[in-house]
Amino acid sequence: MRHLLIFLGTIFLGLFIILVYRNSHLKSDTKPVLRVYASSSFISQWGPGPWLKAEFEKTCQCKVEFQESIDSYLMIQKIKSESVRGVDVVMGFDQFDLELARQSAAWKKVERPLEDQKDSYALNKVGDFVPYDYSLVSFVHRISDLSPAPQSFQDLSREDLKNQLVLIDPRSSSLGLQMLLWLVTSYGEEKAFELLKSINENVKIYASSWSGAYGLFKEKQAGLVLSYVTSPLYHKIEEKDMGYSAAAFKEGHPLQIEYAGIPEACKECELAQEFINLVLSENGQKIIVQKNYMFPVLKDVLENSIIKEIPPYERLPIPAPSISERERLIKKWTQLRRSQ
Repeated sequence: MRHLLIFLGTIFLGLFIILVYRNSHLKSDTKPVLRVYASSSFISQWGPGPWLKAEFEKTCQCKVEFQESIDSYLMIQKIKSESVRGVDVVMGFDQFDLELARQSAAWKKVERPLEDQKDSYALNKVGDFVPYDYSLVSFVHRISDLSPAPQSFQDLSREDLKNQLVLIDPRSSSLGLQMLLWLVTSYGEEKAFELLKSINENVKIYASSWSGAYGLFKEKQAGLVLSYVTSPLYHKIEEKDMGYSAAAFKEGHPLQIEYAGIPEACKECELAQEFINLVLSENGQKIIVQKNYMFPVLKDVLENSIIKEIPPYERLPIPAPSISERERLIKKWTQLRRSQ
């Protein structure tokens, strides 16, 4: 009996050692996971996300997982509620989101490689965030649908544009906020809201995000959509369709800059910096141009890409409002919408 117990004990001990070794071996073979928070348009199959993921995974000995948010403003709300647990990189803040982002979480210092190759706008780091692309905001239309094309906000109240406008809600989208600030900067607050009231008569819908708005436009649910001067390139390259244009407004056009950041609570912090290094490399910037249809932040990539074909548009500088001023304008916009 004693010998049997010793024999069984030896068997179980051997099995236990094998099991521990196997689990340890499997654990050592498990690749680290880099979690990247980005907009739905960034990580979609036609966006730059999958291409950057594939390129990064060639050398990082890791896996990249994307977590989706419809828009950068909604991203901030989720970050605030979750304290960015388990997120290593956040992509897509614009310059008006940065103060909100800082109040929502703590952020690590991010390095910017190739600092001497900034684009013509001399885009710099803002605190702990680095810019990775940009574009001017405009209204995109099918050339055959609108004649003449609108040349100012005042033209958006034309009778022939009834139910033809797809705009974006400033409560849920930074691009929607851009339009509101664009109007206020151009005309002053009182006249801007008077003009907005007449423009709203032609609005078919205020979408919650850029992707939702542009999807309706692509489905020909409307003739004019708030977007970017670079958007017609998408149709030219992906659809071989030259029939789209971005309207040139006499008021000038606001610049939207997109930033990346690394939360202080990141788990794969070194990989996060390496991923941002890829996005800001020549190869990564080419992917941004080809799949995000935005201007790159590297001069060499800009000079040698098809995006150089975009005609010049006059830029309208817009100062970033304080959080309280932002909330006040959005509240006023909401009251106007409810009254119509």
